[in-house]
Amino acid sequence: PVAQLSPEKGSKHYLIQGFELWNTPEVEVRSTYRMGMSNIVVSDWLAELVRNEASADPSLIKDWVDEGTFYPEHDVTRHKNEVAVLYHVDKHKGFCDLFEALKTVKAKYPELVVNAFGTPPRPNLFPDWIRYTQAATPEQLREIYSRSLVFACATINEGFGLTLPESMFCGCALVSTKFQGVWEYASEDCALLSNVGDSEELAGNILRLLNDPDFAGELANKGRQHAMSECSREKAEEAIKKEFGVGARE
Repeated sequence: PVAQLSPEKGSKHYLIQGFELWNTPEVEVRSTYRMGMSNIVVSDWLAELVRNEASADPSLIKDWVDEGTFYPEHDVTRHKNEVAVLYHVDKHKGFCDLFEALKTVKAKYPELVVNAFGTPPRPNLFPDWIRYTQAATPEQLREIYSRSLVFACATINEGFGLTLPESMFCGCALVSTKFQGVWEYASEDCALLSNVGDSEELAGNILRLLNDPDFAGELANKGRQHAMSECSREKAEEAIKKEFGVGARE
């Protein structure tokens, strides 16, 4: 293990991107925070978790979004009936809840079109009103975000959730569950947030924005400003320099 290497091998850093319990017992995961390495976390809530466990402050290097890549494409029309989503097979991403919410929305708002993207091949369960882009490039993601009125997410547990602020940088109004990572770039003043696992509440929030695109636009503007202030490249670069001593005097 890295923690047992000699000091001659260099300084030891531990990047913690979530409370990752999927294949490891919780007590073992918590013990890794006390191995004496320099703990690095990507969100405030993880910082608190690691601080309490290790009795030492970790370095916070919040995930950042490149505003040179993710921005509203002005030559792409934003469609008031389109919703962007990430398709992911891992249970903690909550796609089953999201899919139920989307079906509820479709029944009440027949014009709905979903712009989905993800790594796996297109699932057979997707109806024809769900478009799907596999392994989307950053340019394709920017186009998907820029044409969609809403980005919807039903995550159960995640350290950060980078696609959400990406979509906000591109002008989507955010509808999400209140998973812990969402508070790193969103608030109830600039997004519609529902309880984890409540697909009906999530569907209601999506419908609210589809039925009121002017309100969706106002929410998107607030969300973009907030996300850009919280997920800036400059903040991340300064934190990285501090952690790794970049620019420090010999």
